[in-house]
Amino acid sequence: MINSDNPSSKSDEVAKIIPELYNDSLKSAVQESGKAISLIPRAINAALSPLRQWIAQKEYNVAETEKLLAEKLKHISPDKISTPEAYIAIPTMQALSYSMTSAELRNLYANLLARAMNVDTKNSVHPSFIEIIKQLSPIDSVIFKIIMTSKFRPLITIQSKTPNGGVVTVQEYFSWITDYDPIQCCTSFSNLLRLGLIEIPHGEGYIDKKIYDTVKKSSYFQRLENTLKALPLIHIESYIKINNFSILFFVAVFVPKVVTRHKAEYAL
Repeated sequence: MINSDNPSSKSDEVAKIIPELYNDSLKSAVQESGKAISLIPRAINAALSPLRQWIAQKEYNVAETEKLLAEKLKHISPDKISTPEAYIAIPTMQALSYSMTSAELRNLYANLLARAMNVDTKNSVHPSFIEIIKQLSPIDSVIFKIIMTSKFRPLITIQSKTPNGGVVTVQEYFSWITDYDPIQCCTSFSNLLRLGLIEIPHGEGYIDKKIYDTVKKSSYFQRLENTLKALPLIHIESYIKINNFSILFFVAVFVPKVVTRHKAEYAL
């Protein structure tokens, strides 16, 4: 209590109380700040938990990689198996280690690494192939395989005329592929085009129009045609073209068996 009769005593007691009030306030603030700071490690721990699990599984992933390679190289003579170039092996194994949950991508990396370990085929493995696989989704890889193993690759883009004489695209690149819907296929086509793995020549198409029947008979195509039957529709026919780069990539990454460079064809 402050003594009101003694000014000197009053000021002394105020001087004592102020630091106590300050300390209590600071203590409260520090406690709250401490609580907040203590949450940071927990948040970091939670955020890094998936990565910690990946690190813990790294040895397991390496062991699984060795199993995959043993399967890929089981028909290769041991004296043909060599240490792959570091600029191929290290990024491939790193990418493979975090692709173990995707059978499609895991298989691509394993095929590439196996080819890089074979003295007869190691020169056919280009470093860019690793970066290309990194930019493929599992569905992209499946669609690319379908493209490369199909004799014909017809596409139909559906357009509609507008009242003012213009043209609007309703759905681009309906294809013969029925495993996925047209939007998913179109997304994969766009990515494969971007990566230079396929081409879609503008204004070109198959002379034999019966080839496009496989597209027109698909349920997706017929459903859209029926939905828009009241509109004046236009069919733009084209096709997917493969090139030397797509063939080299496909043979190196998708074909598990060694294909000699004297063979023009490839087979799974």
